[in-house]
Amino acid sequence: MSYDLAARLKEILLRTGPPFMADRWQAPRLLTFMMTYRCNLRCTMCWQWGEQGLFHELSREHELQQLDLATLRSVVEDVAEDGTGVFLWGGEPFLHRDIMPFVEFIKSKGMYCSINTNGTYLPRDSRRLAELGVDAIMVSVDGPREIHDRIRGMQGSFQKIADGVRSVRAARNGDGRPEIVVNTTISPGNQHALLETHRVVEEMGADRMILSQLWFTTEAIGQANEAYFREKFSAHAPSWRGFVADVSVLDTQRIADQMQAMSLRKGSMDLRFLPDLHPGQVQDYYTRPSEVFGKTRCYVPWLEAEILPSGDVTPCSDRPDLIMGNVKQMRFRDIWNNDRYQQFRRAMRQDGLFPYCSRCCGLWSH
Repeated sequence: MSYDLAARLKEILLRTGPPFMADRWQAPRLLTFMMTYRCNLRCTMCWQWGEQGLFHELSREHELQQLDLATLRSVVEDVAEDGTGVFLWGGEPFLHRDIMPFVEFIKSKGMYCSINTNGTYLPRDSRRLAELGVDAIMVSVDGPREIHDRIRGMQGSFQKIADGVRSVRAARNGDGRPEIVVNTTISPGNQHALLETHRVVEEMGADRMILSQLWFTTEAIGQANEAYFREKFSAHAPSWRGFVADVSVLDTQRIADQMQAMSLRKGSMDLRFLPDLHPGQVQDYYTRPSEVFGKTRCYVPWLEAEILPSGDVTPCSDRPDLIMGNVKQMRFRDIWNNDRYQQFRRAMRQDGLFPYCSRCCGLWSH
């Protein structure tokens, strides 16, 4: 099955909703690999290594975990004929010692491959990524030079991204690959400079910019979700703690005004808002954190799966609280439809969104 056919099947699922959402499901449309927990940056708003990031609690041994190349290849082999695409991220994925051989293997199978990186290693690897036919590279730009470097915690990180984007564009072979996607996450540190960031990203040479609202939650929502997971799955669910943020410091009107101005600008770069809110909804997004603006289902348990550096498989990339199995102990295909996965899909179908789903990017990406 091709990746395009898998995409069409996804559209069928999204149109038909609950009647078509079986406990068992074909292979995922997208298989995500968290290549490593490690990262060379300390971005202020990051749920992993930010000011309240969960990964600060990892032991050194846990932090250094990563799957070997043979295991990575075996997982890909398991879904290579099913139209599944592959998404690599971290941490910082280019800190994995075998990322380039792994990418080469993925593309040798004719599979879609995209990589989410902080961009600091792009100047080194851009030419090889283009040669391998990587389909998309996503980098984060948090503002003009000074703002970006301050949020990222590394002087010179903006310049490395700019150099990397130029290198990728120069290395492309005329087919537009890799597509260069820049993600900008709204935060207290850049909320006043979104319009300028849009200009800077376009000048940098990005094909597409995604302006993401801050993913956050509250203590009350997190505790409610913990209670649900204890009752439903007999599981501890602490990941929400990495997303607790004081969003009262955000000027929602200023953010909305800049979104409006960005949407009216004419240029060659595609622009997307995530979630796809209109400016008038921004205030409610931050002041009513349970508001889902008409969303009633998350389809990620049917469309995606994540492999953690330990080999554990979880249905939620940003909320890795429930573990379905481990690819070092069994085939991914056997995990994908095991009893635990089916129970999770059934709960999502019958109960609808879990308490902390309202501000998770997975909900808004489909």
